[in-house]
Amino acid sequence: MVECVICLETAKKPVKLPCKHQFCGECFEGWRSKYVVSADAITDVSERQCPCCRATIPPSKEQVSILKATRSLKQTCEERGDQNTPDYRQICEDLKKIEAQIGKDWDGVTVLEEETTEQDVVMPGYIAHKRDLKTFMRWFDAANPAKLDRANARLPDGMRSIPLLTFAIMMPSNIDLMRFLMQRGADVNKRSASGATPLSAVCEMGDSVNSALDHNQALEAAKLLLSWGANYVDDPSSMGSKQCCILRAQAQRNNELVSILQSELCGRRCELVDLSSRSELNGRTCVVEEYIKTSNQYVVTVEGRKEEMIFVSPDNLKRRDRTRDDCGYYIEFKNGRFIRKDFDSKDEYKAFLSSMNRDEQPAIDPNAEAKAEQAAADLLAELGIEDDVTEKKAKTQSNNNGKKSKNKKKGKKGKK
Repeated sequence: MVECVICLETAKKPVKLPCKHQFCGECFEGWRSKYVVSADAITDVSERQCPCCRATIPPSKEQVSILKATRSLKQTCEERGDQNTPDYRQICEDLKKIEAQIGKDWDGVTVLEEETTEQDVVMPGYIAHKRDLKTFMRWFDAANPAKLDRANARLPDGMRSIPLLTFAIMMPSNIDLMRFLMQRGADVNKRSASGATPLSAVCEMGDSVNSALDHNQALEAAKLLLSWGANYVDDPSSMGSKQCCILRAQAQRNNELVSILQSELCGRRCELVDLSSRSELNGRTCVVEEYIKTSNQYVVTVEGRKEEMIFVSPDNLKRRDRTRDDCGYYIEFKNGRFIRKDFDSKDEYKAFLSSMNRDEQPAIDPNAEAKAEQAAADLLAELGIEDDVTEKKAKTQSNNNGKKSKNKKKGKKGKK
């Protein structure tokens, strides 16, 4: 067992420095956020040292990824001639900050490794390369006696170890596949080795030639993730932070997505409450589509078999993220395509799941056949026809035995 040098308890998700000192992942991040990432200390080399022996702490994989992504954003703006925009100035400020955090003395190679005993399921690389939906589903639905969590699998290390949900964004039928995975437990906030979340990955797509999504698809994917409770990373320099997601969407010139990200509730799934004019809708769920600033109202789509769009005030909305037990629909893969069924209420959805009895097989009684025969015999006896049936069975058996003996005799004569 590894002991954390900070809390002096067994290290949880241990982080090991090149100097061999180890810490809990949370303890180490707490120490870094207090002493390393503070705005007043990021240029001080001593603050990038091990708290025990003062050996240099290399940057994490996430920091290196942020550095590369921010440099790429800066280059994109320069190629477009956007050097005089507020976005470009913000990107330059972020780049300066992350470069200061990493330090000029970084060798460009060494990164901080996180040691963890929790092993994710790794999807075979050939499936990722092929990007064929049927091949993917054959692997996902294959026999799983060990009950591995395939919904939270990741790609191999050579393919950036991205989570399966992030990979689904780049697959055919990506929106339905994302719904399918989240309904089966995929973590909507699972981060890749570089620190990217599924939401931050969506924000980088939608404009380039090689992008898996166009602007409308990126918008739909982002709203889907938000409705399932996608959250932003607190660290503003992280790829998964709200600020970075907005900057990436702006770089892709996806203005509608930028508006969604800047709003508090847009894209979220909410419950309608305290509606006086439409009291029959209270308790129903909806997806927030747009914020109207002039009237301080939201445009929402009421969920169910018959969708309806209405205007409500912020006070009429209570956030209610989708969960496996309350997602408003059921989606399955049959005959090479996804099939979706919508529900008007949580109770209706639960009743449907119970009727399917998907996770439980009926118990098989090994003596069921004998019990059935006994019950039939009891019924015949009660009706008073047991003797007739028994007599017929005996007669039939006798006739069959007679036919068998005759056939045997004929066979013997033929041989002679």
